[in-house]
Amino acid sequence: MQHETTWVLGEQELGPFERYFSMALEKCGHSVNYFNIHKLYPEYWKKANNYFHRFPRRIDNSLRAKYISVVNINLTKVYDRERPSLIFIYNDCLITPETISHFKRSGTKVVTFLGDDPGYLLPGKKTFLLTVLASDAIIVPDTGWIPGLKMLDAGKIIFSPIGTDPAVFFPFTPSESDLRSYSSDIIFIGTGYYLNSWGIKRAEVLSVLSDLEFKLFGDNLWLEVLEYFPELKRNFLNRRLNANEVNTACNCSKIYPVTVNSGVVNGVSTRVFDGMASGIFVIAEYKSDLDVLFEKEEIVSFKSKSELRKLAEYYLSHEKERLEIAMRARQRVLRDYTLEALVPKILEQL
Repeated sequence: MQHETTWVLGEQELGPFERYFSMALEKCGHSVNYFNIHKLYPEYWKKANNYFHRFPRRIDNSLRAKYISVVNINLTKVYDRERPSLIFIYNDCLITPETISHFKRSGTKVVTFLGDDPGYLLPGKKTFLLTVLASDAIIVPDTGWIPGLKMLDAGKIIFSPIGTDPAVFFPFTPSESDLRSYSSDIIFIGTGYYLNSWGIKRAEVLSVLSDLEFKLFGDNLWLEVLEYFPELKRNFLNRRLNANEVNTACNCSKIYPVTVNSGVVNGVSTRVFDGMASGIFVIAEYKSDLDVLFEKEEIVSFKSKSELRKLAEYYLSHEKERLEIAMRARQRVLRDYTLEALVPKILEQL
Protein backbone atom coordinates (compact mmCIF):
# COMPACT_ATOMS: atom_id res chain seq x y z
CA MET A 1 0.00 0.00 0.00
CA GLN A 2 1.42 3.41 -1.02
CA HIS A 3 0.88 6.21 1.50
CA GLU A 4 0.65 9.93 0.88
CA THR A 5 3.90 11.88 0.82
CA THR A 6 6.08 11.70 3.93
CA TRP A 7 8.93 14.11 4.62
CA VAL A 8 12.13 13.40 6.51
CA LEU A 9 14.11 16.49 7.54
CA GLY A 10 17.77 16.04 8.44
CA GLU A 11 21.13 17.72 8.49
CA GLN A 12 23.81 15.03 8.56
CA GLU A 13 26.40 14.76 5.82
CA LEU A 14 28.92 12.02 6.63
CA GLY A 15 26.69 9.61 8.54
CA PRO A 16 23.29 10.19 6.97
CA PHE A 17 21.10 8.30 9.44
CA GLU A 18 18.09 10.26 8.19
CA ARG A 19 18.58 8.85 4.70
CA TYR A 20 18.58 5.29 6.05
CA PHE A 21 15.43 6.10 8.02
CA SER A 22 13.87 7.39 4.79
CA MET A 23 14.67 4.16 2.96
CA ALA A 24 13.12 2.11 5.76
CA LEU A 25 9.94 4.23 5.49
CA GLU A 26 9.83 3.56 1.75
CA LYS A 27 9.97 -0.18 2.41
CA CYS A 28 6.89 0.36 4.60
CA GLY A 29 5.04 1.87 1.64
CA HIS A 30 5.66 5.56 2.26
CA SER A 31 6.46 7.95 -0.58
CA VAL A 32 9.37 9.82 1.00
CA ASN A 33 11.04 13.15 0.25
CA TYR A 34 14.26 13.71 2.18
CA PHE A 35 15.43 17.28 2.82
CA ASN A 36 18.86 18.28 4.07
CA ILE A 37 17.97 21.64 5.66
CA HIS A 38 21.49 22.95 5.00
CA LYS A 39 20.60 23.06 1.31
CA LEU A 40 18.01 25.76 2.06
CA TYR A 41 20.59 28.54 2.52
CA PRO A 42 24.11 29.47 1.30
CA GLU A 43 26.79 26.95 2.30
CA TYR A 44 28.97 29.47 4.15
CA TRP A 45 26.13 30.22 6.58
CA LYS A 46 26.52 26.82 8.22
CA LYS A 47 30.14 27.55 9.14
CA ALA A 48 29.23 31.04 10.37
CA ASN A 49 26.42 29.63 12.53
CA ASN A 50 28.97 27.73 14.63
CA TYR A 51 30.47 31.04 15.76
CA PHE A 52 27.36 33.18 16.33
CA HIS A 53 27.36 32.38 20.06
CA ARG A 54 30.78 34.04 20.45
CA PHE A 55 29.29 37.45 19.65
CA PRO A 56 27.46 39.57 22.24
CA ARG A 57 24.00 38.12 22.86
CA ARG A 58 22.17 40.86 20.96
CA ILE A 59 24.23 40.30 17.80
CA ASP A 60 24.12 36.52 18.23
CA ASN A 61 20.32 36.56 18.47
CA SER A 62 19.98 38.86 15.45
CA LEU A 63 22.24 36.76 13.22
CA ARG A 64 20.63 33.50 14.32
CA ALA A 65 17.11 34.87 13.78
CA LYS A 66 17.98 35.76 10.17
CA TYR A 67 19.60 32.39 9.58
CA ILE A 68 16.65 30.45 11.00
CA SER A 69 14.12 32.67 9.23
CA VAL A 70 15.57 31.84 5.81
CA VAL A 71 15.45 28.10 6.54
CA ASN A 72 11.83 28.21 7.69
CA ILE A 73 10.58 30.50 4.90
CA ASN A 74 12.17 28.35 2.19
CA LEU A 75 10.92 25.13 3.75
CA THR A 76 7.38 26.50 4.12
CA LYS A 77 7.30 27.40 0.43
CA VAL A 78 8.07 23.81 -0.50
CA TYR A 79 5.59 22.54 2.10
CA ASP A 80 2.75 24.63 0.69
CA ARG A 81 3.33 23.02 -2.71
CA GLU A 82 3.64 19.42 -1.53
CA ARG A 83 1.52 19.23 1.65
CA PRO A 84 2.97 15.98 3.07
CA SER A 85 0.73 14.06 5.47
CA LEU A 86 3.59 13.12 7.82
CA ILE A 87 6.88 14.86 8.69
CA PHE A 88 9.78 13.39 10.65
CA ILE A 89 12.30 15.93 12.01
CA TYR A 90 15.74 14.82 13.21
CA ASN A 91 16.44 16.82 16.38
CA ASP A 92 15.22 20.34 15.57
CA CYS A 93 16.73 21.01 12.11
CA LEU A 94 16.25 24.73 12.89
CA ILE A 95 12.49 24.30 12.44
CA THR A 96 10.62 26.79 14.64
CA PRO A 97 7.49 26.03 16.69
CA GLU A 98 5.61 28.51 14.47
CA THR A 99 6.48 26.49 11.37
CA ILE A 100 5.40 23.27 13.08
CA SER A 101 2.09 24.92 14.03
CA HIS A 102 1.59 25.83 10.36
CA PHE A 103 2.21 22.20 9.37
CA LYS A 104 -0.22 20.91 11.99
CA ARG A 105 -2.98 23.42 11.12
CA SER A 106 -2.72 22.16 7.55
CA GLY A 107 -3.38 18.59 8.69
CA THR A 108 0.17 17.24 8.82
CA LYS A 109 1.34 15.05 11.71
CA VAL A 110 4.80 16.10 12.96
CA VAL A 111 7.17 13.65 14.65
CA THR A 112 10.58 14.53 16.11
CA PHE A 113 13.14 11.78 16.41
CA LEU A 114 15.90 12.66 18.82
CA GLY A 115 19.62 12.18 18.43
CA ASP A 116 20.44 14.56 21.29
CA ASP A 117 18.85 15.38 24.64
CA PRO A 118 16.60 18.42 24.07
CA GLY A 119 17.06 19.38 27.71
CA TYR A 120 20.84 19.65 27.35
CA LEU A 121 22.44 23.06 26.85
CA LEU A 122 23.52 23.19 23.19
CA PRO A 123 24.62 26.67 21.99
CA GLY A 124 23.48 26.13 18.40
CA LYS A 125 20.03 24.81 19.32
CA LYS A 126 18.44 27.49 21.45
CA THR A 127 14.81 26.55 20.66
CA PHE A 128 15.38 22.79 20.35
CA LEU A 129 13.13 21.97 23.30
CA LEU A 130 10.33 24.21 21.96
CA THR A 131 10.43 22.35 18.65
CA VAL A 132 10.19 19.02 20.45
CA LEU A 133 7.26 20.14 22.62
CA ALA A 134 5.38 21.41 19.55
CA SER A 135 5.54 17.96 17.90
CA ASP A 136 2.71 15.42 17.90
CA ALA A 137 5.06 12.58 18.85
CA ILE A 138 8.70 12.13 19.89
CA ILE A 139 10.92 9.15 19.16
CA VAL A 140 13.38 8.83 22.05
CA PRO A 141 16.47 6.53 21.94
CA ASP A 142 17.44 7.16 25.57
CA THR A 143 15.18 6.21 28.48
CA GLY A 144 17.00 8.79 30.61
CA TRP A 145 15.45 11.61 28.57
CA ILE A 146 11.88 10.41 29.05
CA PRO A 147 11.17 11.67 32.62
CA GLY A 148 12.09 15.24 31.65
CA LEU A 149 9.80 15.13 28.63
CA LYS A 150 6.94 13.67 30.65
CA MET A 151 7.33 16.39 33.27
CA LEU A 152 6.67 18.94 30.50
CA ASP A 153 3.62 17.00 29.25
CA ALA A 154 5.30 16.40 25.89
CA GLY A 155 3.40 14.66 23.11
CA LYS A 156 3.31 10.91 22.57
CA ILE A 157 6.68 9.43 23.54
CA ILE A 158 7.97 6.39 21.66
CA PHE A 159 11.11 4.66 22.96
CA SER A 160 13.19 3.18 20.17
CA PRO A 161 16.92 2.62 19.73
CA ILE A 162 18.45 4.29 16.69
CA GLY A 163 19.53 1.01 15.14
CA THR A 164 21.53 0.59 11.93
CA ASP A 165 21.37 -0.20 8.23
CA PRO A 166 22.96 -3.59 7.40
CA ALA A 167 23.20 -2.60 3.74
CA VAL A 168 25.83 -0.07 4.86
CA PHE A 169 27.41 -1.87 7.82
CA PHE A 170 28.33 -5.50 7.10
CA PRO A 171 31.34 -7.85 7.21
CA PHE A 172 33.50 -8.28 4.11
CA THR A 173 37.07 -9.17 3.22
CA PRO A 174 39.04 -5.91 2.93
CA SER A 175 41.57 -5.28 0.18
CA GLU A 176 45.28 -4.84 0.73
CA SER A 177 44.76 -1.11 0.15
CA ASP A 178 42.02 -1.03 2.80
CA LEU A 179 44.29 -2.79 5.27
CA ARG A 180 47.13 -0.35 4.67
CA SER A 181 44.76 2.54 5.40
CA TYR A 182 42.82 1.21 8.37
CA SER A 183 44.29 -1.97 9.86
CA SER A 184 44.72 -1.76 13.62
CA ASP A 185 44.02 -3.75 16.77
CA ILE A 186 41.79 -0.94 18.04
CA ILE A 187 40.02 1.78 16.08
CA PHE A 188 37.94 4.81 17.01
CA ILE A 189 36.20 7.20 14.62
CA GLY A 190 34.58 10.42 15.78
CA THR A 191 34.72 14.13 16.42
CA GLY A 192 36.92 15.79 19.03
CA TYR A 193 34.12 18.18 20.14
CA TYR A 194 36.52 21.15 20.49
CA LEU A 195 38.25 21.81 23.81
CA ASN A 196 35.31 21.35 26.16
CA SER A 197 34.06 18.80 28.67
CA TRP A 198 32.84 16.44 25.95
CA GLY A 199 36.16 16.48 24.09
CA ILE A 200 38.20 16.16 27.26
CA LYS A 201 36.14 13.22 28.47
CA ARG A 202 36.50 11.43 25.13
CA ALA A 203 40.27 11.98 25.05
CA GLU A 204 40.66 10.99 28.71
CA VAL A 205 38.94 7.66 28.07
CA LEU A 206 40.79 6.86 24.84
CA SER A 207 44.18 7.90 26.20
CA VAL A 208 44.42 4.63 28.13
CA LEU A 209 44.74 2.86 24.77
CA SER A 210 47.39 5.17 23.32
CA ASP A 211 50.35 2.77 23.75
CA LEU A 212 48.49 -0.09 22.04
CA GLU A 213 48.08 -0.54 18.29
CA PHE A 214 45.33 2.05 18.06
CA LYS A 215 44.14 4.35 15.27
CA LEU A 216 42.03 7.39 16.07
CA PHE A 217 40.30 8.92 13.03
CA GLY A 218 38.78 12.35 13.58
CA ASP A 219 38.37 15.96 12.56
CA ASN A 220 40.20 19.23 13.20
CA LEU A 221 38.29 19.62 16.46
CA TRP A 222 40.71 17.11 18.01
CA LEU A 223 43.68 19.43 17.53
CA GLU A 224 42.84 21.69 20.48
CA VAL A 225 42.14 18.70 22.72
CA LEU A 226 45.31 16.82 21.83
CA GLU A 227 47.47 19.62 23.21
CA TYR A 228 46.38 18.32 26.63
CA PHE A 229 46.70 14.65 25.62
CA PRO A 230 50.02 14.49 23.72
CA GLU A 231 50.11 10.71 24.10
CA LEU A 232 47.21 10.46 21.61
CA LYS A 233 49.00 12.41 18.88
CA ARG A 234 50.74 9.23 17.71
CA ASN A 235 47.34 7.58 17.22
CA PHE A 236 45.50 10.47 15.60
CA LEU A 237 44.76 10.64 11.88
CA ASN A 238 43.12 13.91 10.84
CA ARG A 239 40.62 12.37 8.49
CA ARG A 240 36.84 12.28 8.56
CA LEU A 241 35.27 9.04 7.36
CA ASN A 242 31.91 8.61 5.68
CA ALA A 243 29.65 5.69 6.56
CA ASN A 244 31.09 3.34 3.95
CA GLU A 245 34.62 4.15 5.09
CA VAL A 246 33.62 3.54 8.71
CA ASN A 247 32.41 0.08 7.73
CA THR A 248 35.65 -0.59 5.87
CA ALA A 249 37.73 0.57 8.84
CA CYS A 250 35.77 -1.69 11.18
CA ASN A 251 36.42 -4.66 8.89
CA CYS A 252 40.15 -3.95 9.05
CA SER A 253 40.34 -3.83 12.84
CA LYS A 254 39.61 -5.97 15.88
CA ILE A 255 38.07 -3.78 18.60
CA TYR A 256 35.96 -0.63 18.62
CA PRO A 257 35.65 1.18 21.99
CA VAL A 258 32.49 3.31 22.10
CA THR A 259 32.50 6.27 24.48
CA VAL A 260 29.61 8.73 24.45
CA ASN A 261 29.14 12.42 25.18
CA SER A 262 27.69 13.67 28.44
CA GLY A 263 24.27 14.28 26.91
CA VAL A 264 23.67 10.52 26.87
CA VAL A 265 22.01 9.41 30.11
CA ASN A 266 20.99 5.76 29.61
CA GLY A 267 21.04 5.40 25.83
CA VAL A 268 23.02 3.26 23.41
CA SER A 269 25.06 5.07 20.76
CA THR A 270 24.33 4.40 17.10
CA ARG A 271 28.00 3.45 16.77
CA VAL A 272 27.32 0.38 18.93
CA PHE A 273 24.74 -0.89 16.42
CA ASP A 274 26.82 0.12 13.38
CA GLY A 275 29.93 -1.55 14.77
CA MET A 276 28.12 -4.75 15.68
CA ALA A 277 26.51 -4.92 12.23
CA SER A 278 29.95 -4.53 10.61
CA GLY A 279 31.21 -7.50 12.62
CA ILE A 280 33.82 -5.72 14.76
CA PHE A 281 33.99 -6.47 18.47
CA VAL A 282 32.50 -3.53 20.37
CA ILE A 283 33.38 -2.51 23.93
CA ALA A 284 30.72 0.04 24.89
CA GLU A 285 30.71 2.61 27.65
CA TYR A 286 28.12 1.26 30.09
CA LYS A 287 24.66 2.79 29.98
CA SER A 288 21.63 1.11 31.53
CA ASP A 289 19.73 0.79 28.23
CA LEU A 290 22.34 -1.81 27.25
CA ASP A 291 20.66 -4.09 29.79
CA VAL A 292 17.29 -3.50 28.14
CA LEU A 293 18.47 -4.07 24.58
CA PHE A 294 21.06 -6.85 24.88
CA GLU A 295 21.70 -10.09 26.75
CA LYS A 296 24.90 -10.36 28.77
CA GLU A 297 26.51 -12.73 26.27
CA GLU A 298 25.94 -10.23 23.44
CA ILE A 299 27.67 -7.12 24.80
CA VAL A 300 30.83 -6.14 26.67
CA SER A 301 30.88 -2.80 28.46
CA PHE A 302 33.15 -0.71 30.66
CA LYS A 303 32.39 1.58 33.60
CA SER A 304 35.82 3.19 33.92
CA LYS A 305 38.75 3.91 31.64
CA SER A 306 40.92 1.47 33.60
CA GLU A 307 38.32 -1.25 32.97
CA LEU A 308 38.36 -0.38 29.25
CA ARG A 309 42.12 -0.94 29.23
CA LYS A 310 41.82 -4.33 30.94
CA LEU A 311 39.02 -5.46 28.62
CA ALA A 312 40.93 -4.37 25.52
CA GLU A 313 44.04 -6.30 26.60
CA TYR A 314 41.98 -9.36 27.54
CA TYR A 315 40.00 -9.62 24.30
CA LEU A 316 43.01 -8.91 22.10
CA SER A 317 44.61 -12.03 23.60
CA HIS A 318 41.39 -14.14 23.57
CA GLU A 319 40.45 -14.14 19.91
CA LYS A 320 38.01 -17.06 19.96
CA GLU A 321 35.96 -15.51 22.77
CA ARG A 322 36.06 -12.10 21.09
CA LEU A 323 34.83 -13.45 17.76
CA GLU A 324 32.04 -15.47 19.37
CA ILE A 325 30.67 -12.43 21.21
CA ALA A 326 30.93 -10.31 18.06
CA MET A 327 29.01 -12.93 16.13
CA ARG A 328 26.20 -13.09 18.73
CA ALA A 329 26.03 -9.29 18.85
CA ARG A 330 25.69 -9.07 15.06
CA GLN A 331 22.95 -11.71 15.02
CA ARG A 332 20.98 -9.76 17.64
CA VAL A 333 21.32 -6.48 15.75
CA LEU A 334 20.24 -8.07 12.47
CA ARG A 335 17.20 -9.59 14.17
CA ASP A 336 15.97 -6.67 16.23
CA TYR A 337 17.84 -3.42 15.60
CA THR A 338 17.93 -2.73 11.90
CA LEU A 339 15.89 0.26 10.74
CA GLU A 340 13.83 -2.12 8.64
CA ALA A 341 12.85 -3.91 11.88
CA LEU A 342 12.42 -0.77 14.01
CA VAL A 343 10.51 1.59 11.70
CA PRO A 344 7.35 -0.57 11.35
CA LYS A 345 7.13 -0.73 15.16
CA ILE A 346 7.41 3.07 15.33
CA LEU A 347 4.69 3.53 12.68
CA GLU A 348 2.36 1.18 14.60
CA GLN A 349 2.59 3.48 17.62
CA LEU A 350 1.77 6.57 15.57
